[in-house]
Parts: sequence; C-alpha cells; structure tokens
Amino acid sequence: MRTLKIALLATVATAALSSATFAADLIIADPVIDNTYSFDWEGPYAGLYVSGDSSPAFGLGADLGVNVLIDTSLLAGVEGNLAGYSDGTWDVEAHGRLGYVSDSALFYGLLGVGWNSTPFFFVPVGVGVEFAVADNLSLKAEYNYQWGPNIHLAKVGFNWHF
Repeated sequence: MRTLKIALLATVATAALSSATFAADLIIADPVIDNTYSFDWEGPYAGLYVSGDSSPAFGLGADLGVNVLIDTSLLAGVEGNLAGYSDGTWDVEAHGRLGYVSDSALFYGLLGVGWNSTPFFFVPVGVGVEFAVADNLSLKAEYNYQWGPNIHLAKVGFNWHF
C-alpha cells in the first residue's frame, strides 16, 4: 500500500510540475499588420480648384483628365481646364503632364496650349504636386506660367479619381 501511495504522489507531483512547463511553451505569434498604402494614380479624374494670378484676379475652375503609369513610378497624362475669373475673363487650356509617383504623392510638370477671353492664345508651362488623402481623393497645388500674356498663376484644389 505504501508503494501505491508513493507512486500516486509521484504521479500527482509530475503532473503538477509538468503542466507549468507546458504552459511556458505556449507560443502566440504577433499579427502581421501591413501599413503600406498605395494610391492608384491611373485612370480618369475630375476636380475643382481656386486660383490667383498676377493680373490680379482670382478664379474658380474645373479640370478633367486621365493618367497612365508608364512604369511603377513614371506617370503620363493629359488634362483640360476651364476657369472663370473675378475680372470677368475666362480661359480654357489643355496640357500634358509627366510626373514621378512616390507612394501617395505625385510630382509633375506640364506643358500645353490655351485660349482666353481677351482673346489671346497662350502656352501654359508649370509644375505641380498632388497628395492622396483618401481612397479616391487627392489635393493638388500647381504653378503655371502662361507664356504669351505673361501671367503667373497659382492653383489649389482637389481631384476625384475614378
């Protein structure tokens, strides 16, 4: 009987001590969280902007365009703009864009043709930057020099990407 008690005590002690050992071996992997965000710059977009120029006048305009990624970071596109100004004038222009995409930012240059209500033909040359702020929404800031009437123009607005 004594042997049975010792064997039972040894079994209980082994079970009690080994359960702590098994608990220490429990491994829980940390969840993998992917924080990368990639905005899709390709495709059509439309937007609104406000502008100010060296005439001095301020304006409200709309743009419509389309972008194509040539490779992972080189973008080409075309855009058309129509704007009305506080001095009663208007202009319309079409230009090409060539830019560099860096995650949620787009840096670009532009060159095109335009016509305003004076009437005057001009060549817009400029640079701009767009930042993605939501799934389909970007904010943009742009500087144009209108070659011909020699007007410096600044634009700030947003684009909705389809």
